[in-house]
Amino acid sequence: MLKKKSKDPTLVKKLKKILGFSPKNIDSLKETFIYNFSAKKRNLNKSYSVNFQRLEFLGDSVLNTIISHFLCEKLPEKEEGELTQIRSKIVCRKNLNKLSKKLTITDIFFDKTVIYENNVLGNTLEALIGFIYLEVGYQGCKEFVHKKIIHDHVNIVKLQNEIFSYKVWIIEWCQKRKFLINFNTFREEKEKNRIIYLSEFKITEYDLITKGRGPSKKKSEEMAAKKAYFIIINKKNIKNL
Repeated sequence: MLKKKSKDPTLVKKLKKILGFSPKNIDSLKETFIYNFSAKKRNLNKSYSVNFQRLEFLGDSVLNTIISHFLCEKLPEKEEGELTQIRSKIVCRKNLNKLSKKLTITDIFFDKTVIYENNVLGNTLEALIGFIYLEVGYQGCKEFVHKKIIHDHVNIVKLQNEIFSYKVWIIEWCQKRKFLINFNTFREEKEKNRIIYLSEFKITEYDLITKGRGPSKKKSEEMAAKKAYFIIINKKNIKNL
């Protein structure tokens, strides 16, 4: 059974601006989204965190379905692999964090000290989509995603030209030319209580070696691949860059 509407006119106004409609279950929204990130409540009310995670799980699935449907209709000539890459660029955590800012979702937080931590913004956008789905159903949620996200913030032409992963790009580039490649990653000494990784990337036939550093194996390999990408694009042949 739905709860009564909140008497908080400021919050209602903010939510209506973000969602495009006035949600019925505002009190539940406040408990799950706003109080969930309150420093005092984070450790006391586990149910808020569970509810948020469930909505995030639902929103992630719904968003992927809507974006997949949109891309299939928009790009009928693309194969599954290409569609997957374009969708990944739209729904990746980094992009969802940016979208959350553009949609002014930060306005509904009471405690703004945690909204930029650990992808909270992107996670909140997914949870909000899950909430919208429960409020107005799939069609209403689809309209929200199309109007607020796809129409205003998704440039298909630009996305097709963007490099989602330099490592994926470099591997595919080498596979087409039957070049042998090799990634070697090592853990370096701790730097200010952080472990730094060093990755060395090599294309034997291209006489190319690049190095990259990062806080994780994945990021250090991506940095090494990124350097290799720009050398190849610029048609340079520099060893031990």
